[in-house]
Amino acid sequence: MEEYTVSRLSALIKRSVEQNFSGIHLKAEVSALKIPSSGHLYFTLKDADAVIDAVCWKGVAQKQKIKLEDGMEIRCLGRVTTYQLHSKYQFMVEEFELAGIGELLKLLEERKKKLAAEGLFDASRKKPLPTIPKLIGIITSPTGAVIKDMLHRIGQRFPREILLWPVLVQGSEAARQIVDAIGGMNSLPSEKRPDLLIVARGGGSFEDLMPFNDESVVRAVAESKIPIISAVGHETDTTLIDYAADLRAPTPTAAAEFAVPERMALRANVAKIFSQLTLLISNNLEKKKLFIRSNKILNVESIIFERVQRVDYVSDKIVATIRNKISQKSISLAKITIPRPMVQKNVEGIFQKLAFLFIAQFENAKNLLALAASGIESNSYANILKKGFAFVESHDSLPITSAKEAEKRPDFNLIFADGRLQVCPKTLQRNLFAD
Repeated sequence: MEEYTVSRLSALIKRSVEQNFSGIHLKAEVSALKIPSSGHLYFTLKDADAVIDAVCWKGVAQKQKIKLEDGMEIRCLGRVTTYQLHSKYQFMVEEFELAGIGELLKLLEERKKKLAAEGLFDASRKKPLPTIPKLIGIITSPTGAVIKDMLHRIGQRFPREILLWPVLVQGSEAARQIVDAIGGMNSLPSEKRPDLLIVARGGGSFEDLMPFNDESVVRAVAESKIPIISAVGHETDTTLIDYAADLRAPTPTAAAEFAVPERMALRANVAKIFSQLTLLISNNLEKKKLFIRSNKILNVESIIFERVQRVDYVSDKIVATIRNKISQKSISLAKITIPRPMVQKNVEGIFQKLAFLFIAQFENAKNLLALAASGIESNSYANILKKGFAFVESHDSLPITSAKEAEKRPDFNLIFADGRLQVCPKTLQRNLFAD
């Protein structure tokens, strides 16, 4: 019995494969394209049921009319060869041309239109994100850089409690696990349910991201009662769950930034608002104090009492006049015998004149009172200050009415219309008016 070495057996297989599978024409979709620094093209060719590794050397690729891209459907000519080091076979492409849009891209476009027609991507369905979520649910792979970067970023900005639901993020089982995770998060008791979900994975090939284009995953995202941020792939990658999610983040790290505010910026904003409110309250209190002082200085209360007394005097005068007129008419009527209808007519005329007189006198009194109120307003403390005057007061809010009194104090305040100014008499030259 002949004995083979591994190398000899691999060589025989390679020769047999290349002799029997050369000059092969394939129509397939390009996926997982990689172009290292050598310039050679490494990718896979696939249809609905199978995948084969492929390679195209740099010299061959440079002669072609088109540049390969993921998802592109091509017709290619080549041969099957083996890579002895790993006992793998691959298709060596010798020339290729564009065959049309990839079947997967067609499928995704049709699926996108179908789901959009159902309203799953409508802006009206989008739920607002909580400003500061108490609990954030993350659906992603438990290993790798994605979850580490997200946890680190959230901890930096605004530490929150995290609930991780580990899932596969590529492969045939990934879609089912993601759907179960979204449903599971939504089914948790209210006290344990996250306020926000992030569905995330890092970058990958078009084929790697296919679970996030699965119809069942898209529907689960759209039906979630919890707001969802989609964070799949790199910034240039787009999947169907991006349209159904409440917010699409260009990267998982960006999703962490969208999920929570920046703590220091939030503190600064709160401090700014508090400062503005404090200033507003202080200004309002200062205005009230000025108004109260103006009332004390101008003795507004005595002025008002004087006007009220004047109104009372006018009212008494009106009443006395009416009574006098009535008395005079009564005496006249007693001396003269006049037919009853004529008397009634005269009396009605008298009362009409008295009523007119009363109304005229009362309107005059109202006008006098309005004039007095206008005078009080125009001569108010605040309006006087606006004309260029200032009010001098001590630190205990007592008015200072003379230069001699001001000179005795170490300092005092000048009250202007727009604020107060502290003054030290020692810095001022004394110039008193002559007595």
